[in-house]
Amino acid sequence: MLGRDGTVDFFRVQSICLRAIGISRDDTRVGRVLFAFSFFTVLVMKLGTVMFAVKHIDEIMLLCDCLGPTFTAYLGLVRQYNLRLHRTEVWSIVDEFAALRRLLKSNEIRIVQRYNRIDRFLAWAYLITAMSTGVLFVGVALVLVVLSEKADWKLPLLMDVAIFWVVLDCVACDSSFGTFSSCLVAHFVIVQERFESLQFGAGNSQHHLGQLIEYHKHILHVSDRVIDAYKNVILNQLLISSILLCMLGFQLVLSAGTSIMVVYVAYGTAIIIQVTYYCYYGSQLYHESTLVHDAVFKSNWYEADVRTQKMLINCMMRAKKPVNAKSGFTEASLPTLRAVAILNSAGSYVALLMSLME
Repeated sequence: MLGRDGTVDFFRVQSICLRAIGISRDDTRVGRVLFAFSFFTVLVMKLGTVMFAVKHIDEIMLLCDCLGPTFTAYLGLVRQYNLRLHRTEVWSIVDEFAALRRLLKSNEIRIVQRYNRIDRFLAWAYLITAMSTGVLFVGVALVLVVLSEKADWKLPLLMDVAIFWVVLDCVACDSSFGTFSSCLVAHFVIVQERFESLQFGAGNSQHHLGQLIEYHKHILHVSDRVIDAYKNVILNQLLISSILLCMLGFQLVLSAGTSIMVVYVAYGTAIIIQVTYYCYYGSQLYHESTLVHDAVFKSNWYEADVRTQKMLINCMMRAKKPVNAKSGFTEASLPTLRAVAILNSAGSYVALLMSLME
């Protein structure tokens, strides 16, 4: 379903952010100029924070203050470049989901709409909270410069311009992955319900089964396309998040009892939200794609002929291999967030830094 401006309704927030960073549906000159301006603004911010960090390499707190925005800018550049690289594919996936929705029954459309409403709320909440965190981060930097004896306005003012491009990069990339994943989850739920409701023995059951198998294969193919388009972002996000949370944890320990803790807590919360976005939806894809196997078994397969039963066995074998949001040696899943290299590693790094300070 399209809005008045041609935007697909379930992709409205993402479309706004994508157009703001120059990644619109059509590759126009205005879009290329906007992309170049936003990309190089963030790149200059990254270079500026690196130079600032080198200048204050002997001051551990200032060094951590600079490295945080540096890694954040790096992730923004990765996201924006990835979206530009896969621009055609991203908009093709949007059209794919819109076309799939038109083929659904009314009760199945309601399933997709339920997931879309949740995604729309999360996307708007993500945009508002990320912008608020950016304003807080830059505002505190400007206040510290005003209150300092040797005022250096270059870095805070540079961050003031670039941090909002980074926020738009993050919202456009992260929320689009979340929406695509959620749409896939909704279609896997529909596949499950269709398998469970199949009645073998009816005259047209063979035809319905053939259509359902093709539908399931198509959803798996779209899943591969989504993960392939975002695998570079997933890899960088999971790796860099450990480093960022390490530095923020270290800063929180050193600044305990001061007002600056509010900034570090807000910044750390934003990072955890970002990585949780990928891990949550990765786990959802994994879980719902494997439930198709159980749904096939819940049908009255025992009343089907031998040829149909062999087709169902193939379906179960296909569904037994889950959709895995994996990139390199990392996997976007809640177990990864909880037990592997994200939170545990960050805590280990903080302990190491504290031992070096003693």
